[in-house]
Amino acid sequence: MNTKKDKEFDYKTFMKEGTLDPSEINRGPGARQKRREVGKTRITIRIDEEIIKKFKKIAPGGRGYQSLINIALREWLAAQGVKELVSNKISEVVDQAVVSIQNVAQSSK
Repeated sequence: MNTKKDKEFDYKTFMKEGTLDPSEINRGPGARQKRREVGKTRITIRIDEEIIKKFKKIAPGGRGYQSLINIALREWLAAQGVKELVSNKISEVVDQAVVSIQNVAQSSK
């Protein structure tokens, strides 16, 4: 998904409203072991320079910005799941309303 072209995704609002606490980013040998246990995968990805700069600015001392990107992606995916759930529920409610209106219209004939 290209968030630059997605009218619904607002990066600035997402970052302002996020509950992100950079002090919670773990570093050191214990954190490395935890990452191994969690099962993260090393990849190569191209990200806009302005995005990297923003995340480095948010991260304490510019360290841990990749973890912040991971958290942002995780939260974005969770938000997409909520949107889908709400959309499905709205469709169900609308369908039920249509059936109810049709029943009322038929019974008044």
